[in-house]
Amino acid sequence: LGTATTPWQVQKLLRHSDKVIYCFDGDDAGRRAAWRALENSLSQLADGKQVAFLFLPEGEDPDTFVRSRGREAFETLLHQAQPLSEFMLHELSGRTELRTAEGRAKFLQNAKPLVKQVGAPMLSLMLRKRVAELAGVTQAELDQRFEIKEHLSRGVAQRRAAPQPSVLRKLAEMLAFEPSL
Repeated sequence: LGTATTPWQVQKLLRHSDKVIYCFDGDDAGRRAAWRALENSLSQLADGKQVAFLFLPEGEDPDTFVRSRGREAFETLLHQAQPLSEFMLHELSGRTELRTAEGRAKFLQNAKPLVKQVGAPMLSLMLRKRVAELAGVTQAELDQRFEIKEHLSRGVAQRRAAPQPSVLRKLAEMLAFEPSL
């Protein structure tokens, strides 16, 4: 199912449930399908909703696993499903060498389009903090390089920074509206 998962399908699933667990074969094809499902889930995420990934032992699919080991064993595995953020960061960090500057730069390059897609504000913040930590940069540096703007906090800061009208200006306005003063 992961190869066919679309953002529209993820949106539908998350409307009906607060937690979606993708279940894939543990082989390379299953991991590739999981990555596609992750990419299609990012823009649909909302704070309070969870997406997780479960990988079955190689050669198993949910049907054969339940038939051979039982429903309880499958439900036990469900509780061990890897959250989307952990899966994403594990996969990204496994593709580069984080001990080198070049590897960390590549890690950031790979993470940027994914992090920018996350629709959930708080999850986005948590991911950016973790990505910055893994790459050895500050979150402010990461946000600047990723061109991420915090609209709410920036708007508040701008309102506070607006200069107050001077007393002279207030007096001039009063005289303009009330010449008898």
